Amino acid sequence: MRKKTILALFMLSMIHISTWSQKTMVVLSDTHVMGPGLLVSEGEAWTIYLDNERKLVDYSRQIFDEQIEDLKMMAPDLLLITGDLTKDGERASHEYVVQKLRELPSKTKILVIPGNHDRGTSNAKIYDGATATNAPVYNSSDFAKAYAEYGYGADSQRDEASLSYVCEPFAGLVVIGIDSKNGSLASSTVEWICSQAKSAREAGKQVIAMMHHAIIPHITNANLFVSTAVINDYDNLRLRFIEAGINTVFTGHFHVSDIAKDYNNELTDSIVDVATGAPVSYPCDYRMVKFNNDFSRIDIETGKKTTLEGVDDFSTVARERLHYAIKKKMKATAEAKLGDMTSFFAPTIEKMATAFADAYIIHADGNEPEADAATVRRIFRDLSLAFSVLDGSEDMMKSMLYDKAPYGIEGRENVTNDRTLAVGRTDEATAITGIETISNDSDAKYNLAGRRITSLHHGVYIQRGRLVQQ
Repeated sequence: MRKKTILALFMLSMIHISTWSQKTMVVLSDTHVMGPGLLVSEGEAWTIYLDNERKLVDYSRQIFDEQIEDLKMMAPDLLLITGDLTKDGERASHEYVVQKLRELPSKTKILVIPGNHDRGTSNAKIYDGATATNAPVYNSSDFAKAYAEYGYGADSQRDEASLSYVCEPFAGLVVIGIDSKNGSLASSTVEWICSQAKSAREAGKQVIAMMHHAIIPHITNANLFVSTAVINDYDNLRLRFIEAGINTVFTGHFHVSDIAKDYNNELTDSIVDVATGAPVSYPCDYRMVKFNNDFSRIDIETGKKTTLEGVDDFSTVARERLHYAIKKKMKATAEAKLGDMTSFFAPTIEKMATAFADAYIIHADGNEPEADAATVRRIFRDLSLAFSVLDGSEDMMKSMLYDKAPYGIEGRENVTNDRTLAVGRTDEATAITGIETISNDSDAKYNLAGRRITSLHHGVYIQRGRLVQQ
């Protein structure tokens, strides 16, 4: 059965973009590229690392390569990458990312910011058989120098206390790149950000921001269990950003595409946090954005990478990797809390860990209220013991599976379409009718309007969910 594809329709719209005088943008986050030379030979060290990793780091370079090829054909006007460009800040990984970005068409302006992995972590290693040795990493100065073409050049203004910057890629659109480091902003950086946003708004320009960490808790109480689920002092920052005229922020970090909306105290103005998933974590998402002529409205669509050359059923591989990793982590957490009682509760731990992993997959797919009702009931039933001993966990799960942020707060609680949305400066955010995807289980080719074709001419087509050129 032939279906339409988000990518097909988005590409079709971009063909006529010069006529409409509109701008297009693609948003990537958490590409986590592992550069060449970091895996000398497979062995015990690499096996142990992968067994504790939910990301498809072993495929990261190939995934990024294929995305670059797709971006060459899409040729968006602007590309944002909202941090964690590299596996763990390795020099080799950064050098590879920059090399590939330089392959994109000159018409595509590129802006990046660092994530918490981009200035080196303890996992920045060179793997060789049974050993893992430290790999050279980038610091802040290295990052700014390497990405001078992508936000850190002479056409941007920089914050003195961080790698935050402001630039105007197109007349009338100001982008503020915010360096959220390991999940917090210095007070001087907050003042600088708000000053830049206010100046732009007073000049009649539209403002969007991007940073790695979320400014709104996409899952209520998630920060009780994962300290970096949202940026520190997010309640105050939300109010400051709204007051300054920042109403849309593109974020990443959690590897899930989720859109959350929250308000000022008077409920008269709002901010939308558009979190973009990771291409190396199921469902391997990216965002496609179209601006209207004066940048006062943005239309957001979500694409996902469903194929990878040489990998059978790539989506299933990605989903099973994520499910396994989440389940393993939940089992380890429960076993650490139960200690000597672990063996007695083993069946219950298995059931709860499976339920939580199932819930996480539903959350990753987005628009959670559309999930199978029987599955959701089973998840809540299997997690009932956890709810009784972990304060805040039941509300967290309700927020995840009902897609409500911030859950339980009267007047502010809302459900926002995670995958297709229009956001305007008038503070209207409305869902757009969903668009189906093309089945990619055959060698059939489709034109950019989503119609199956039988005779080929020179041009760009869609085959197996990817763009191909004839």
